[in-house]
Amino acid sequence: MRYYTGYARQGDYRWRFDRNIAGAGVVGDLGPHFLYLADWLYGEISAISCRLSYSVPRPPLDPQGNAYEVLDDSCMLTVEFASGAFGMIHCTALCYEDSPFGQTHHMEFHGSDGTLYSHTDWDKVQQVKGARVGEGMVRELAIPDHIWGKARRDTYRDIFRCEDYMIRGFINGIINDSALSPDFHDGARMQRLISAAVQSHETGRRVEVASIVE
Repeated sequence: MRYYTGYARQGDYRWRFDRNIAGAGVVGDLGPHFLYLADWLYGEISAISCRLSYSVPRPPLDPQGNAYEVLDDSCMLTVEFASGAFGMIHCTALCYEDSPFGQTHHMEFHGSDGTLYSHTDWDKVQQVKGARVGEGMVRELAIPDHIWGKARRDTYRDIFRCEDYMIRGFINGIINDSALSPDFHDGARMQRLISAAVQSHETGRRVEVASIVE
């Protein structure tokens, strides 16, 4: 799973790379989106190996003149699932992506019974390809209407404007006093995964998620 965007290509000060404000860099900004999907699709992530990069130099002082610790602008994670499966997640904010929203998502899921490929540019490209064993080469698959919901077919961002996801879903959950998914427990689990990833980078070793103290 690969999350490519380019907001870190310029070497200016940004709060996202200030440990005093953000707490974690790209691994905590982009990483949780795909960590959650991996955990949801393949089951519990039991261990993580991670490397973080600090490729673009940034000012040593924030706009107020205070020193700060610069955080990562790219991360590579190897995740181990409780089932014994492995996965790779690459998130970077250093890529030039010539798309209206400035980012792309690429996913590949390979299993013993089939393969799926997914690519979206958050605008007009929402493509899924795949094949089951015995069906031959992968081919483009139609995205069912019930997945699209009320969203227009020509913009991915409608998913967050017309359906109950992200902030819209959070606000509607408060208004309607209804349960949400993902919920705060899911968020806390993602924070444990981020902590495991950061610890893995800092120690240079594989980290079991169960060892992270809540």
